[in-house]
This record gives sequence, C-alpha cells and structure tokens, in this order.
Amino acid sequence: MVAKTKQGKNAGKSSATANEHSGQPKVRRVSVSGTEVRTGTSDSPVLAFMGTPFDMIAQMRTGTPARTIPRIASVLGVTQERLFDLLHLPKSTVKGRISAGGLLSATEQDRVYRAEKVLARAIEVLEDADAARAWLNRNNRSLGGEIPLALLDTEPGYELVLDTLGRIEYGVVS
Repeated sequence: MVAKTKQGKNAGKSSATANEHSGQPKVRRVSVSGTEVRTGTSDSPVLAFMGTPFDMIAQMRTGTPARTIPRIASVLGVTQERLFDLLHLPKSTVKGRISAGGLLSATEQDRVYRAEKVLARAIEVLEDADAARAWLNRNNRSLGGEIPLALLDTEPGYELVLDTLGRIEYGVVS
C-alpha cells in the first residue's frame, strides 16, 4: 500500500513504510493524558474498543461498560459533564450506569466509539495529541462553526469530521 504524504517538505510525493510493504498497517503510539493511544490503524481505537473489527462488533453487540466514559472524557480533555453535552448522552442515565457498573446502550456506545476513532484520527493527522484535543474542542469554520465533538452524535456528523481531517491531512483548505 502506498500512501500520499502530508503537506510539508515532501508535499505531493508518495511514501510507503516497511510495514505497509509487508501488508501490516503502520502503527504509531502516542501518549494522551498518560494513556497510550495507538494510531494509524483502522482497528486500533483509543480506550474501549480493542482488537479486530470483528472483535469490536462482538463487543458492541454484548455491550460496552459505562466506566469507559470517565476515561474517554479525560483523554479528550473534557469533563464528564461536557462529554455528556457534546455527545448528547443522557446524563443521569449514564451516571447511573457508571455507578452500577452497567453497560452503555447501543446509541451511547456508538457515540463513544466515534469519539475514540476521531481522536485517534486527529492525532494521526495533526501529529500531536494536544493539538488534536484542541482541534476537537473548538469551533471549526469548515464544520459550520460547530465543535467537531458535538457532531459525533450522528453518522453524517462523524463522516463530516473525518472528511475535514482528511482535507487537513492533504493540505486542502479546511
């Protein structure tokens, strides 16, 4: 697999890593608020969702522990309250599930999954965990003035955020 490089001294050129030639995706590890984040693979989420896509499907079908909420909030650089607001999660319901050791609903876990995937992608594109967190938490003109995290409650919003990150990666005005 050959990937186009980001804008910079190698703008417009193609590059491939040794891992890409071997069929193995390039994996980069970044520390985000003391938590190691794997980036560069489609199946390497931040906190709650691990393994192959089939592993993640099985996990999501059986349920994701609500205790992942405080960790993802911390890694995203927001409070739990702010995360509830941004992802449009029902505060009292999710807090109750966290306290009781319960599972997130399908809708709730999907939003957490999207937040994890977008954070990993933002770190990969921006090459800096702090810059990724800042980008995800501030209004963005190319997203209609919305905060990227606030768009992750819907699939079209998630796709729009990923598309914007792709445009940044390749130097398209965003």
